[in-house]
Amino acid sequence: MRRHNIAALLGLAVVAFLAVFSQAEALQSLRATKYVVITVVVTPSPAPVGFLRPSAPAGARQPAAVAANDLLANPFAGPRRVAASNTAWDVAPGGGTMVAQSTVQPPPVPVQFVAKPDPNSIYLHVIPHTPELDVPYGTTNFACAFEVYTFYDKAAYALNDYGQGTTKSGTGTYPIENFPTTSYLSWATPDFSPTFHAYWNSGAPGEKVWTGAMNQAQQHCVDLSIVVPNVLPAGTYTAVIQYNLLVN
Repeated sequence: MRRHNIAALLGLAVVAFLAVFSQAEALQSLRATKYVVITVVVTPSPAPVGFLRPSAPAGARQPAAVAANDLLANPFAGPRRVAASNTAWDVAPGGGTMVAQSTVQPPPVPVQFVAKPDPNSIYLHVIPHTPELDVPYGTTNFACAFEVYTFYDKAAYALNDYGQGTTKSGTGTYPIENFPTTSYLSWATPDFSPTFHAYWNSGAPGEKVWTGAMNQAQQHCVDLSIVVPNVLPAGTYTAVIQYNLLVN
């Protein structure tokens, strides 16, 4: 009897383990995906102020002749020249002067676009507020750059995020570079914690943003913080963040 009891207990333990394991695996089922595209515009440092050659006093006479070196620097320096016949200033006949000509354009072809609503928006959608980050060098924070809405009516769920297209190795692009380089773009959900986290840059499954119970709708602001290193050239950069709604 004791052996049968032990076998029964072991069987129950295995069943319980499989149940827990299956629930954990089921939580990884992808229900919806959204992409947040953020444009980062890095403002260059102020340009150095140049020095201008002092101009001649008002009423001063201009020299009649201009040195050859000055003409090379400014072909229009010196007295005004007027084209005359039998000189090098004449425009040769048929000198290639182009006059704009009208052309016949084909009639436009009507194109009709049919916008279909996203069926998954009832479960996951994004409300953008600051799609473009205009930043100087250093660290800049943006309060509630966008909001994320989550909901699921059949089971509990979890929201994960990561830099779209990132991997565990390789050369990524600013501001969400590949692991092990730390992302220059960080996020925080002030409803839960004001602490910023560098965006996950090792690909799927990403990092957990928040969880929700069945039939629990949530909508939270996402703050952003971005660091612009001094060695980064000024210009426009793009960050794509992938949000996944995982359900069981």
